Amino acid sequence: MGFGNPVWHWDLGIGMWTLTVLQKIRRTIARHELCPPKSRVLVALSGGSDSVALLWLLRDLATAGELTLAGAAHLNHQLRVSAGRDEEFCRSLGDKAGVRIVLGSADVAAEAARARLSLEDAARRARYAFLAAAAEQVDATCIATGHTLDDQAETLLLKLLRGAGATGLGGIHPRRGNVIRPLLDTTRQELQRELESRGESWVEDETNTDLRNPRNRLRHDVLPRIEEVFGPSARHAIARAAAVARADAQWLDVLAGERYVDLVERTGESVQIDRDGLCALPAPLAQRVLLRSMREGSEGREIGFEHVEAALDVLSRRCTAAEVPGGRWELSGTKLVLVQRRIGGRGPAETLSPFRYELAVPGTVTVREADCQISAEWTGCQSNGQALPVESADAAVIAAAGGLVIRSRRPGDRLRIAGMGGSKKLQDVFVDAKLARADRDRTPVVTTADDRVVWVPGHAISADFGVSGPEHPMILLKFTRLGGKA
Repeated sequence: MGFGNPVWHWDLGIGMWTLTVLQKIRRTIARHELCPPKSRVLVALSGGSDSVALLWLLRDLATAGELTLAGAAHLNHQLRVSAGRDEEFCRSLGDKAGVRIVLGSADVAAEAARARLSLEDAARRARYAFLAAAAEQVDATCIATGHTLDDQAETLLLKLLRGAGATGLGGIHPRRGNVIRPLLDTTRQELQRELESRGESWVEDETNTDLRNPRNRLRHDVLPRIEEVFGPSARHAIARAAAVARADAQWLDVLAGERYVDLVERTGESVQIDRDGLCALPAPLAQRVLLRSMREGSEGREIGFEHVEAALDVLSRRCTAAEVPGGRWELSGTKLVLVQRRIGGRGPAETLSPFRYELAVPGTVTVREADCQISAEWTGCQSNGQALPVESADAAVIAAAGGLVIRSRRPGDRLRIAGMGGSKKLQDVFVDAKLARADRDRTPVVTTADDRVVWVPGHAISADFGVSGPEHPMILLKFTRLGGKA
């Protein structure tokens, strides 16, 4: 599909020359070859402004003969009171637009509990599984989602704050398999103005205003402040940075893939890498070779940059061996060897796959991976009116923090410790405590639902959740080693 002759106009809102929304989508589709000839597109429809605008704009392109609109699909996640309203809105919108609509429903909360996933992760998995099935039902060749330039800017900032490398900073890809994102060069404000000009409505997801969610905090607090200081085109610049990082990362991935084939040999129980060849690589390529070596045999375990650093420590002889999820790095002659361990295997150094449990208040959770129980209960104050203190390393009193989660550590975990300026990496807390690497993956971490560290039993409590006074709701957390007190 060709982009045609663009017509530029001055946008007062952002102070720059820009294209019409439809022209932007045409350009994005053409640049990234999102819709080859004879494409049949399924629209992922939530009912929000982004996906509703996507439906109408792709219908325009279909009317112009530039693609075939195979239909739209909406999944009811059963997570919000308004979920039924959204489903009915999408049903009516499909009828109004003359587009076939596929509706589905999933008990995401139950699946998250069963699989020990966050609600966000469980919802994403359910959504994409449903979209794949819906695409088969309507014979679609690709699935279009409503990710916008705003989503791209928010994603880059989130990745940056979590310490991501070039691959993570590449943000949202225009295409992932058969999933395409035609709106990545278009802002949410532009799409809403487009809908208003057409006299079309959309529904609002009330959870999008919950500032406990890090993305919402960026959307409503951080990005507006950045634009206030640096101008209204700031989010466009952030999104451009993601595109540059993505192109660089893709090039590095190709180069690393070529070297991976030459340097890495996989056997049934180990990965062997030519030590001299790996040492000769530039750091970005060596890191990618090591990351791929671990991820391909990780059996779903979480592999992060700290595990790459552990392998590099062995490679440079700063240590003789390093435990990582799924195995142990060692030097053997001219080879750097990852001795792999399968889930359920034996050995004192075996690492675990990531775990995650929801902790209700009041409630008790048995963490099998850590051989312990953690309980939570509402508490008040002592008879003298003073707030309960932290009882010991096995108990903590915190200010009410919304939903609580017990999980294994993750790369980038940080917490603020009383009396210290700024925050401290959880990794550094474990190092200071001289905790063995194998035990770090077993240590339970209590967090909020949006992944802020609250308490690490036996190690630290976050000052962000300290009790400010007896008038505030408090939660008493207790840690018990199975078989007796720790």
